[in-house]
Amino acid sequence: MVRVDGDDVIVDVAGKLGAAEGDRLELWRPLRLKHPVTGRMVVDRFSIGRLVLKEVRSELSLAHADGELEQPPLPGDVVVLGAKSAPEKASAPGESPPAASRATRPRVDDASRGVMQLFERLSGADLATRVRAYEGYVRDFPDSRYAPTLHEEAMALRRLLEIHRAAPRPVVVHFKAPDSAVEGLPLSLVIETRGEVTGALLHTRRPGDVAYRTTPLASRGPDYFGVTLPAERMQHPELEYFVEIVDGQGAAVSGLADAKQPGKIPVERVPRPKPPLGHASTVSVTTDYADWNRLRGNDVVWQTEGYFGLRFSDVGLRAGRTGFGVYRGVGGSLDELDREGKSARRVGLTYGYLEGELGFTPSASLIARGVIGLDDLGVAGGAQLHVRVGSDRATNLVLGGEILDGIGARLITQLELRSFERWPILFRTEVTNQPAGSRTDESDVRPDEPHAGIENTSLRRGEVGARAIAQLGYELFPELTVAARGSYQGRTINHAGPGFGGAVTYSW
Repeated sequence: MVRVDGDDVIVDVAGKLGAAEGDRLELWRPLRLKHPVTGRMVVDRFSIGRLVLKEVRSELSLAHADGELEQPPLPGDVVVLGAKSAPEKASAPGESPPAASRATRPRVDDASRGVMQLFERLSGADLATRVRAYEGYVRDFPDSRYAPTLHEEAMALRRLLEIHRAAPRPVVVHFKAPDSAVEGLPLSLVIETRGEVTGALLHTRRPGDVAYRTTPLASRGPDYFGVTLPAERMQHPELEYFVEIVDGQGAAVSGLADAKQPGKIPVERVPRPKPPLGHASTVSVTTDYADWNRLRGNDVVWQTEGYFGLRFSDVGLRAGRTGFGVYRGVGGSLDELDREGKSARRVGLTYGYLEGELGFTPSASLIARGVIGLDDLGVAGGAQLHVRVGSDRATNLVLGGEILDGIGARLITQLELRSFERWPILFRTEVTNQPAGSRTDESDVRPDEPHAGIENTSLRRGEVGARAIAQLGYELFPELTVAARGSYQGRTINHAGPGFGGAVTYSW
């Protein structure tokens, strides 16, 4: 196409090429682009419509659009002579064709038309297809004036094809994937290739994504290609990838892995600074007074205990505690105290203990305590064993028991309620024969009354009784809690009494 003037299109398909008024032309838009990966120039064309010749001269012709064009015509568009107009009316026998027709309408011969159609058919074909087509034409039309030229072209293309086939097959010969990458940091990758490789493509995705994202690799010198993936592409837990390389013909071939079985690079989360290792610490002091016999003073317990503890984790060694205690009491059997009026005997133990809590799950743990101390006769000991159901930092239930040498035993059930903000509540029951629950003899007895003799002192073991304790605490500060408790205990209906106590706890 030479020029566009309104609806008129001036083309160089003219009478000397055999064109005539009414002939139709195919209109093509040529494209010439540089491939973004291989760098090769890609030339092609696309049909945008048809033209019809209105006025034909020897050098130029005037045409109009034949129907609607997909794009406006532009100078430089390619026109191809297509369908011819209807043949002119035949001359009568003995008449010569009109002079104007003979002068202005030379025709394209069959050989030229066949070669033009061959070229149209091979547009965009590869080397091997072109070679076979040219050689086939020479074989079918050996006398054509175009046969020598096409034969030489076929030989040249065949030599070029053999050069390509003799070249080493394009492959990736070395690539070392990193053992891992860091989330949010760029990642650089380099491959080494062999053969005629003009480019490379890296395809990546996260696990579970349907589509891959494609990134061209840049040349890093002969046979090397590399790329740096941006930080936003590096996300936990891993990066799936495969690589394609581009051969000398511009075709992408497999290089590393593939879309169905991609390679994988683990992507670790960014290491974050952790606070210094520390453990929750607690200091607590508890005191408890219990009268078992209507405030008569002959069946009484007063126990004060304090400890320091560290909490580690929910599972495994949950906590460790060490503390001290002072246990003082008087007691005896019911018959000797209430019916015979004998003096109660004194019982005492000053002790230290070590306690550990082992968490099997966040809501189940075992508490064990070992006790050693001094009583009136020397070294004495004891032990506690409890099971906790629930977390020690929330509502929980503790079940267990205790044995103290020279004092007796007790079974314990304790419910801690953490349902009310700043108001911890504790309910506890005990079944015990303390303080006079152990066997004794005359040589071990200390009468509680100053002037009582051995014969007037209770020597038999005390009976079993039960205690009910309620404790209400209040958090003065998040770290400091104070609590008060009240209790009622008895061995029989007529042998019972009240109790009281308190606790202070500080945690940090």
